[in-house]
Formats: sequence, C-alpha cells, structure tokens
Amino acid sequence: MWNKPFEKLRRQMTCVYAAIFGVLILLIVAAAYTFIWWEILAHEKDNLIAQIYHEGEEWVETREAPCSEAAIRSGKMFAYFVDADGATVVLNQLGNGEAGQALLRHKGDWPKRLDSSRLLRMNGTSGERYRYLAAVAPVLDGDKRVGTLYMFKNMEFYYEAAYKTLFWLLCMALVLYMAACYFGYWLAGRNIRPISKMYARQKQFTADASHEMRTPLAVMKLAVQGLREDEDSRLSEFAKESVEMLDSEADRLSRLTENLMTLARSDEDNLPAYTERVDMTALCHKVAAQLALLAEQKQIVLKQELQADLSVQGDELALSRLLIILLDNALKYSAAKTTVTLRGARVKENLVIEVRDEGCGISDEDKTRVFDRFYRVDKARSRSQGGLGLGLSLAWAIVQQHGGSIEAFDNQPQGTVMYVQLPLGAQ
Repeated sequence: MWNKPFEKLRRQMTCVYAAIFGVLILLIVAAAYTFIWWEILAHEKDNLIAQIYHEGEEWVETREAPCSEAAIRSGKMFAYFVDADGATVVLNQLGNGEAGQALLRHKGDWPKRLDSSRLLRMNGTSGERYRYLAAVAPVLDGDKRVGTLYMFKNMEFYYEAAYKTLFWLLCMALVLYMAACYFGYWLAGRNIRPISKMYARQKQFTADASHEMRTPLAVMKLAVQGLREDEDSRLSEFAKESVEMLDSEADRLSRLTENLMTLARSDEDNLPAYTERVDMTALCHKVAAQLALLAEQKQIVLKQELQADLSVQGDELALSRLLIILLDNALKYSAAKTTVTLRGARVKENLVIEVRDEGCGISDEDKTRVFDRFYRVDKARSRSQGGLGLGLSLAWAIVQQHGGSIEAFDNQPQGTVMYVQLPLGAQ
C-alpha cells in the first residue's frame, strides 16, 4: 500500500502517461481516418472522370444521355453538357429538383480545368445540405473536341459511412485509452516502487533512531543536572562551561529527537486526529504571552491583531506548537527594534493566521523549499541560533493534519509573511 505522497505522485505520473497515450491514440485515429477518407475520395474522383470519358463516347456514338431518369430523380447523378466553346448548352440533366437547382446556383464553383474534380458543399433553399463530387472532361469525336461534360455524383452515402467509421474508430480509441490509463497506472507504480522502498526504509530508520536516542539523552540530561547540582564538586571554569555546553546540546538533541518522532508519525498518518473545538483567539494570546519575554529580550515589538471568537476543529497541542514554530522563527530572524505581527481572521470558510516579520526575507527560490526537512535559508546563521531545519517541516505537517495549507510570501516593504489557512469546520 502506497503512502499518501507516493500515491499522489503515482496519480500525477498516471495523468502524464494518460495524456501522452491519449494524444498518440488521437493522432493515430486522425491519421487513419484522414488516410481512409483521402483514399476513398481519390478513388471516386478517378472513377468519375473515367465515367465522363465513357459517357462522352456513348453520346458521340448513340446520343445516349449520360444519366438515367431514375438517377436524376433520386439525386444520385447529374450531368451538364456544353459545346466546345462553352457558350451553348447541349444537354442539361440537372433536373428540376432542389439538389440540381442548388448545383446550378453554384455554377461558379464547378471545376474549371479539364480532367479535374472538386467536392461541392451546398445548402438548398429549404435548408437541406448537399454534398456532390463534381468532375469535368472533354467529349471527343476522334481527335476533335465536340464539347465539355460535367458530371455530379452524390457523396452523402460516403459521408455517412465516414461518420460511422469515425464513430467506431473513436470507440476503439476510448477502449485503448482506458487500457492505456490502466497501463500508465501500473507503469507509474513500477517506476516509483524502488524509490518508495528506499523512502520507507529511511522513515523506519528515522523513527527507530529517534526512539533509541530518547533513553541515552534522558540519561545525559540527568547526569548533567547532577553535575550542576553537586555542590561538593569543585569544577573549574572550563568544566562548568563544558557542563553548560553539554546541557545545551542535550536539549538541542532532545528537540531534534522529538521533532523527528513527530515527522515520522506524520509520514505514517499517525498524528492524533482530535475533534475538539479549539479557541484559536485564546490560544494565540497564550502563545504570544509565552514568547513575549523572548521578544522583549531582542527588543522586538510583538503585536497581535486577532478577531474575537476564532475557533477550529483540531488538536490544541499541535496548533499551539504550530504557532510557537511560526512566532519563534519570526523572532529568531528579526533584527532589534522591528515588529512581528500575529494576525488571525475569518476569511470565507477558513481561519487565516498570518505571522509577519520585518527581517531579511526569503528569496523566491527558497520559498519553495523552506518547508523541506533540514533545509535552512541561511545555514550558518540558523546553526548559530539553534535552528535544526525541522521547524517549518513540522508546521507543514501540522497544517496538513488539519486539512489546511501554509505558504511563505514577501512582506512589504521588507520581511516575510507565513500565511496559514485552516478550515473552520462545524461551528
């Protein structure tokens, strides 16, 4: 069973494969239909010109009319015979029907060059549509040209046959396309299976390593705490600094372990799905109060612009962690005497939370990667300030857990806006 990221990738790859296969199938159908129709039309043109020569010979020998009365009445065939100079009509077999009169009205569209043909599309006075293949050839008496014969053949039968052929071709194309979609889904799964297995092993290693690290880290914390509280020990200044450094690094590793455990659970969709109603206005005030001392130490103004009675359905502990991550990041990368603003408001069916800072901002390239694990925009600065490169990844996982979205935008005139949308859910 694929996990969500790989199932989404598989569907995307299937859509790409299906689009490629669909275009290829349509091109093949279009080429086949065009080739068949072109062959039929070319064959009929050659046959009609050959028939004109034959009827011309019959006229010279026996004065037999080119078209029978039955063919004229049914509209199947028509003929029009003029003398050699084209001024005198020798024989008009267009009849009095609507189709023949339509041909006469479109006389200017008849083929001009001898031994040539042309497909005529016409509309009658009553709205009927007619399609005739028109051809012209000379009538010869020995080597002498005695006239010019036009003949017209009804092509409706061929059009109906072509439409039926196209219909069945499209039906076959649809069946092939469905088979191609299934094949594309199978092919996408086959292609991403090795990547998925590697990813699963990496996730399992992360979860196992994080779990195994918790006990030795707890022992280290207790040992460091014992050294700090042991009044009988006479530690040098260097030893005291080393103990403080060990304590700081143990805290950092503990945070890293907890973050990795949370991310591993989010990969497996094992984050708790609470359905309690969370008062987001109160929670924002609470988190802002917790970080007020840090803001004061850095000489940063922490403003709150919150609508009253904001609430969502979700996990209060996770949402509190989300706010802490966003505000802590904003404070961490803001200079002294700047402002960090926490905003919350209802926008249609969503709760929108914004954290605005006036720091150095994030480049367009980095905006697409700040939510990747262990990615830091300024690696040296992040490390010096205790950054692990996991905070925004956790924020993204928490937002996804609640069915929302998170994006990074530029703040004007300077800085970054972290923009979070969470569905309000049932009120």
